[in-house]
Amino acid sequence: MTSDVIVDQKDLLVSLLTTSHGLDNESLIYSAWSGALNAQSEYVVELVAQSVSAPNERQLRAIQLAISRMGVTNPYFLSRQFVDVQAGGSLTELNFRPLSQLNVENEVAYHYACVVVSLMNGGHVCLRSHIDSLKASNQSDQQIDAVMRLGAVCSSLARQQFAAKFNF
Repeated sequence: MTSDVIVDQKDLLVSLLTTSHGLDNESLIYSAWSGALNAQSEYVVELVAQSVSAPNERQLRAIQLAISRMGVTNPYFLSRQFVDVQAGGSLTELNFRPLSQLNVENEVAYHYACVVVSLMNGGHVCLRSHIDSLKASNQSDQQIDAVMRLGAVCSSLARQQFAAKFNF
């Protein structure tokens, strides 16, 4: 996909992937690959692969957990803000095990992945929860903002890739 429509976005993605913004390498891997995989875009996957090493098996499992769990929790908890239902409303009712039982070795990196996916999915309740967890782990606003921009640009690039297929 070569279009002047995406030049700024592509530049932003490359900058986010190649400038640390204070993120450790594993947090960058979790964030970048959760954005690329959640975008469901081969183009975004290729861009990420050019700058960030592929996740190992343990990292990929945690990234897949973030994508899977946010895929359920984001729309569920968002919808509960707009309806008055006096049942459910917790992770227990979704049959979700607590994070402590998921064998995620790097919880900070996992929360970064959840921030990216929640932002991309519009899951603002979950986004807030994972940002609160990152702040409780002494992660800076600069680090969190960089990961939020990463999620936004992965989402936009995927949509632009799709739109570029049409020439009316």
